[in-house]
Amino acid sequence: MRIEELRSYLFEVLNSLTQNVNQINANMLSNKIDNYSLDKIPTDTEVEQWITGDAVRRDVYSFRSRKAYSQDTINNLRNIGFFEEFENKIKSNNKEGILPNIDGIESIECLNCGTMYSADGVTAEFDIQIQITYREGENASL
Repeated sequence: MRIEELRSYLFEVLNSLTQNVNQINANMLSNKIDNYSLDKIPTDTEVEQWITGDAVRRDVYSFRSRKAYSQDTINNLRNIGFFEEFENKIKSNNKEGILPNIDGIESIECLNCGTMYSADGVTAEFDIQIQITYREGENASL
């Protein structure tokens, strides 16, 4: 399944950026700091469709994270910096052809920067949207 392969890929990305990867859940972000959730966003998957039956499709995911949050400016800057590094790593990997192990995959990209979604004074939830583009059909691997 694509989401499983994307999750494995994101583990590798996170491990290259931080030593604090506790877990990447699916559709569930726990209350623990440095936990992550990969949630599929319902979108139109069709990018292009050919009469041969081959198609270019996309999946969009919300990659959410819970981080420590307070009035400490340095900590909050680190949180923002983490998502800048994350986005740069995804861009760099895409450029170098380091992609999730998904049949027909063409690209992976971040659609937005990591944005704080909510906060409770102790932790904050951040969200960044990720899109994968892939081919389906008989000529998908060409």
